[in-house]
Amino acid sequence: MSHMIPSGPYKIRNVLYVDRYVHMSGNKEFVGHDVAQIIQVDVKDVVQHLATLYDTETNLYLGIDQIDGKVKGFTDPQVLQLSTEDGVKFEIHPKDVDDVWYLKDGGNWTFITVQAAPASEAKYWTFGKAK
Repeated sequence: MSHMIPSGPYKIRNVLYVDRYVHMSGNKEFVGHDVAQIIQVDVKDVVQHLATLYDTETNLYLGIDQIDGKVKGFTDPQVLQLSTEDGVKFEIHPKDVDDVWYLKDGGNWTFITVQAAPASEAKYWTFGKAK
C-alpha cells in the first residue's frame, strides 16, 4: 500500500456509483445518497493506513457492525484501514480483514454493507476534500 490521504474533512463517494456519497440514514446506518455528509478522517498510522472516520453532522463515528454486516454510527471510534494501490480508490475495512464496505446498487438510500471483497468497483471509495 502507498499514498495515504492526510487527516481532514472529506466527502466519501463510491467509485462505481459516482452519484452516491456516504450519508447516515435516520436509523444510524450509512447509505449511498446523492447528498454527501462531511466525514472527518483522522489518520492514526500513515504506514498501515489506519484512521477513524467521524460524521461531523451526526457526531458519530463510522464503524462496522459485524453482526448485521452494515456500516453504522457509533459513539466510540473504530480504527479502520484504508487500502489503496493508486491513492485514489480505497477499500475501507477493519485492519487486516478482507471484509470491505460495499454498495450493492446505485439506488438512493442503498445501505453500505460489509462483505468479503467482491470483484466489483462498488467496493472502492474516493475521498474528496471538503471545504
